[in-house]
Amino acid sequence: MTKAEFRKLKVSKRYFLLKKSGIHIASRNHSGYFVHLFSLDGFFVEVWVLIGIGQIQWIEIQDNQAQIELYIEKFNLGDLF
Repeated sequence: MTKAEFRKLKVSKRYFLLKKSGIHIASRNHSGYFVHLFSLDGFFVEVWVLIGIGQIQWIEIQDNQAQIELYIEKFNLGDLF
């Protein structure tokens, strides 16, 4: 799947594709949301879930390197060894 094809999908189809083929990388909290970063077919996707009701608000491709770096602090490389 390309980024252009992913962007054409409705949120529900994006969700099912991530559930089936995406790889969850990390999560973070931001302004009342749980934000989950996934890898899918060579690109990154964020899923924004409203805290408290667990409702997905949006699912978008994330190309901004600064945003992706927000997840780095969540990794504990010691767990890999």
